Amino acid sequence: MDQHLSQLQIQTQKLAMTQSLRQSLEILNFSTYELEHFLREKQDENPWLKVRLKGPTLISPQRVQQQSSLSSFKDLLYTQLLDFHLTDDLAYLVHWLIDDLDEHGFLTGTLAEYASWTNKPQFLIQEAIEVIQRCEPIGIGAFSKQHALVLQAINKRLSAETLDIVTNHFDLFISKKWKELAKNIHISLEEIQQIADTLSNFSTSPLQLIEQHQTAYIQPDAYVSFQNKECTIIYYGHAFPQAHVDKTYSQSLTLQMDDQTKAYVQKKTKEVENITFQLHWRKSTLQRIIQEVVNSQQKYFTKGPSFLVPMTMTDLAERLEIHESTVSRAVREKYIQTQTGIVALKSFFSQPSVDDVSVAHVKTRIQFFIEHEDKNKPVSDQKIVDMLLLERIHLSRRVIAKYREQLGIFGSSKRKRFERKD
Repeated sequence: MDQHLSQLQIQTQKLAMTQSLRQSLEILNFSTYELEHFLREKQDENPWLKVRLKGPTLISPQRVQQQSSLSSFKDLLYTQLLDFHLTDDLAYLVHWLIDDLDEHGFLTGTLAEYASWTNKPQFLIQEAIEVIQRCEPIGIGAFSKQHALVLQAINKRLSAETLDIVTNHFDLFISKKWKELAKNIHISLEEIQQIADTLSNFSTSPLQLIEQHQTAYIQPDAYVSFQNKECTIIYYGHAFPQAHVDKTYSQSLTLQMDDQTKAYVQKKTKEVENITFQLHWRKSTLQRIIQEVVNSQQKYFTKGPSFLVPMTMTDLAERLEIHESTVSRAVREKYIQTQTGIVALKSFFSQPSVDDVSVAHVKTRIQFFIEHEDKNKPVSDQKIVDMLLLERIHLSRRVIAKYREQLGIFGSSKRKRFERKD
């Protein structure tokens, strides 16, 4: 077969991602807080930009939910160190080790490794670790989840049996092989259950115990209510700011400007026009999506979360004739205030399960069955399959197990309780 080179002219279409389009998508993606921060920065850069909020203010502001936000745990530890009288070498090591704590508050190296990395003796490393472990919350500076529980058990002066379990039999205990554990340490299953109940009040991630020192707020973008089957949607002004050219500033400029100044003014004015258009597009897109969500999920708003209708972002994008990625950007960190609380806009989307039943509904039923089970005889995944069949929901045991695990619920064998029979 002869081979030869040739030139072909092929016509294709490509969507060019212009800077303006890129910024439009970025603004759509912003949460209310991020948008406020972005516009504040733009106002600092551009004296022609004026931003105003137009629209109703937040209804029942006391119902705005708090979003947890941890201040720097290292700063909290440093403050506690003021109560210790440390030598320079020890203070250096304590600060060095605090900087090495991971996101759970655990140390990540061994004594030998720390000695090698800091060029300090192991006994001094051990002393520095003990200083950190005396700080609040108890468990900080541990080497593992098991170690964190040991430190908390010692601090609370728990029983010798409890310390023995978390120190020497942790794997059997955590995997709930309690019959083998009871046989090894010669105590009853009921006593192990009591120890488990006590330890359930402890945390295997010490940083979870640090109280929040900063408060962040979720600001809803819209308020939805149903009265006598009539729907009302109120779009809050803080979520949809408007921008325009500051004419007052423009009028203060001299009419006689050189070409360079005129070019600068035109550039900044054009920036304002672009932002004005982008904010309008963001508002229009987000309001269309919220309206369609409310139309599709009326039963959710009137009857409760278990009546969530299966709906994907692809479904909604096709209805509104926009791209799925546009929907994804629009619903990111956007919230709706309802008569029962504040919910994330993205929570209205789910993958369908079977028989037009949403995954969210199935998970709600699984959670309900488990919450109301006999704790001495927990329901198995197969039993849940049978219970759902009575509701005409057909799912395999494997699917039930997957949904249960996604809910963070253990299997039936690990949920079983051993209560003392009086």
